[in-house]
Amino acid sequence: SAGKRAIWFNKQHPDTVYVDVRPEVEPDLVADSRELPLDMRGYALVVFDPPHVNFGANADLSKQYGHHTTAEIRDIVERTGKEAHRITKPDALMAFKWNDHDQKLERILELMAPWWEPLFGHTVKVTVGTKHPSATYWVMLRRRA
Repeated sequence: SAGKRAIWFNKQHPDTVYVDVRPEVEPDLVADSRELPLDMRGYALVVFDPPHVNFGANADLSKQYGHHTTAEIRDIVERTGKEAHRITKPDALMAFKWNDHDQKLERILELMAPWWEPLFGHTVKVTVGTKHPSATYWVMLRRRA
């Protein structure tokens, strides 16, 4: 998902196709990552930062990022993982960002296991002293054959 391209150093990188379902964030391609209108298998890298928290329909963050139920989040992860497999080269990599506020990383990686193998990763932020302690991870995955 493109979002506001917050993780990118060059937010207009010419070798990148930014995809988001929300036209207001001005992606290169307005599309649902679960059904990409791309017919090629040429991508070598996918960066996937899915929604990861069910904040509730009326929460401020839901107004900013959209409201997603836990079931929808799992569906986005699973079906996007499959779709990313379809459009990538055999040796492709996926940089995957996840926050385990609602669902543990291991459970989410299982959803993509048929298509993507986790190689390595690390915790980049731990939130403690809150109602729901959580950690944010970056994981590098490799496309399965």
